[in-house]
Amino acid sequence: MNCLDRYRSKLLTATNRDLRAIVVAPEEHSIHRFRVGIKRLTALYRFLGIVKPEIRARRILKPARSLSRSISKIRDCHITLGLISELNDVDKDLLAILQRALKAKIRRDYRDFQTLAKSDIKIPLRLPTVDSMGLAESRILEHKPEALRQLLNGISTASHQSTDVDWHRARILLKRYHHTLDAFCRCPGQQLDAREIRQIEMLARLLGDWHDRVVAVDILHSFTELDHQAAPVINELNRQEGLLLGSARIYLQKFMRWKTSTQQA
Repeated sequence: MNCLDRYRSKLLTATNRDLRAIVVAPEEHSIHRFRVGIKRLTALYRFLGIVKPEIRARRILKPARSLSRSISKIRDCHITLGLISELNDVDKDLLAILQRALKAKIRRDYRDFQTLAKSDIKIPLRLPTVDSMGLAESRILEHKPEALRQLLNGISTASHQSTDVDWHRARILLKRYHHTLDAFCRCPGQQLDAREIRQIEMLARLLGDWHDRVVAVDILHSFTELDHQAAPVINELNRQEGLLLGSARIYLQKFMRWKTSTQQA
């Protein structure tokens, strides 16, 4: 489908532009955009792999996802820096100590990323076009509803009894669902439902803010020599984490009820 290839081409160009910038310096916004680009490309190729199982999406995406996993360590530190700087009533000396530890970790992780980027992984990233994979438009459109339904089923399994790992998986599937819808936005007759997008974005924001705090707490715990000093910061992030996940649970139920009602209408 030409519409999916146009989406793929524009997305890959932007992602490679950010990748080239990241190799020069660990700039926060470029890292964020690069990781979002890889997630969007992952959603597209995973969907195409459902349409045609002979397409080995994981193998196609392996170089890109390897780079993304490496740079994600730096992105997590950027997020943690932002979160601790927003906290009220934090001792300034403690804040300075944590900031120095995080910036030192960024420097170490960035050296590892540069080593990986300059080894056997080719830059710019190259991914096959939709047309080159021999996928008929009718076949793609035929499989789209079932692929989206599978993603929704995975999202809906999160519940009050779910672990952090379960909620993280639901968050990933929600993003993949959203990105799959976005991939078709240039295709005739495949317009997005603005009501659904608003609800997805709200739920994604809640789960994203929750996961940011989960990651930040894990990073702060990794500074074992500072674990005791960082306890007030960790406790506050844990408190926020609980509130956000509670809100996400409520909103997920609301979204799934709405989705079920629209599908039955």
